[in-house]
Amino acid sequence: MIEADVAVVGGSFAGVSAAIMLARARRRVVILDEGQTRNRYAHASHGFLGMDGAAPEAIRAKGLSEVQAYPTARLVDGRVTAITGRAGAFVLEGAEEVRAARVILAYGQRDRLPDIPGLEECWGKTVAQCPYCHGYELADRTTGLLAWEAIPMHHSVHLSDWTDDLILLENGVEVTAEEAARLDRPGLRRQAGRVVRVHHAAGAIEAVELEGGARVGMRALYLVTWQEPASSLGEELGCEVVETPMGRHLRVDEHQRTTVRGVFAAGDLARPFPSATQAASTGNRAGAACHQDLLGILV
Repeated sequence: MIEADVAVVGGSFAGVSAAIMLARARRRVVILDEGQTRNRYAHASHGFLGMDGAAPEAIRAKGLSEVQAYPTARLVDGRVTAITGRAGAFVLEGAEEVRAARVILAYGQRDRLPDIPGLEECWGKTVAQCPYCHGYELADRTTGLLAWEAIPMHHSVHLSDWTDDLILLENGVEVTAEEAARLDRPGLRRQAGRVVRVHHAAGAIEAVELEGGARVGMRALYLVTWQEPASSLGEELGCEVVETPMGRHLRVDEHQRTTVRGVFAAGDLARPFPSATQAASTGNRAGAACHQDLLGILV
């Protein structure tokens, strides 16, 4: 049994940022992590101050090294299978059992992709969701925008600064008259038909295949994924979940507190939009707030 003041579930940008605040407050903090980060598909992380272009795993490894330099911090490799108890006496089960007064959930989200052969192999390389993360590298290419359950109207405009050759792949989704009017602009063309396959060479997209066999060439593709918590631990504890058009995440207040006493959440798990910098920021906030909660001074 490991005794800690705070157990942090998840050791990526949010979890490590939370842990370092607690370690600097000289609190016993344990990070429990299985290494399955959301950004493991991407070769580089962009827009992160001082780390632009660095591999996400390199940023994570550097952060873990920094936090473990503090004598009160510890890393445990492995998956947390259950959390029971209450504020002041949580028990986390997994590779090692941990007893902690507070818990910070930072295990992130997972992206649910459409079931289209070839798509996953390109994910994080030439198929992306966030143009701020990947748009600069994928710019000035013939670019597809995949509809999935709805027409991605926001992206249809959003991508205009990265490409002037955008193909909206309707993928069987009905386009309303209002949407059609907004989509009628230079640099954007519509392609009817359901996408059945993505053709690529080692993750570099070359074309999408439509029902009937027709191919539409492109060198980049965007879509809006459905996002959901990477673990059910928060929901099993009773944390309230927020439903949005993009997916599900845990509800938190301005201090990253969930609706369960003593349980905090940070990173993509606690917000609707993925962002490495925002994950680190909310982790920092959660760590500081959790420390103040231990002291009984968090309002």
